[in-house]
Order: sequence, then C-alpha cells, then structure tokens
Amino acid sequence: MKRALVAIIVFLFSTPVLAAEFYIVHDRTTQKCTVADKPPVTNTRTINLATDTIYKTRQEAESAMKAIKVCSAQK
Repeated sequence: MKRALVAIIVFLFSTPVLAAEFYIVHDRTTQKCTVADKPPVTNTRTINLATDTIYKTRQEAESAMKAIKVCSAQK
C-alpha cells in the first residue's frame, strides 16, 4: 500500500515536467524571437509562432531558434 502511495505521489509531481512545452515566438514589432512556455495569445497580429513545432525542452527550442531564418537575422 505504501509503495502505491509513493508511486502516485512521484507521478503527480513529475507530471508537470513531462507535459512541458516550449514555443518559439516572433514579435513583428521588435523583430525579435523568444522562447515561451505558453503559446502566444493576442488579439493583434504583431506576435506569432515562428514555427509550428512544439519543443519538449527550453534548450531544444533555443537551439532550433538559431536555424529559423527570421530569428537568426536578429541582432
């Protein structure tokens, strides 16, 4: 019984980590890209996803951002 309880507690604390999602967001006003942990929600057309890909880690998204043309051109 204790093992099952421990397993459930471990699962509940690890679930947010397993569900992590990162997005590359392009701000058309500033012409800069950033990595966000939530998809952009805006009523204007100044912010959009630079790619449709959802990344599992921030490092993965940051690496991919370097290969995206609109993001790699920023200074």
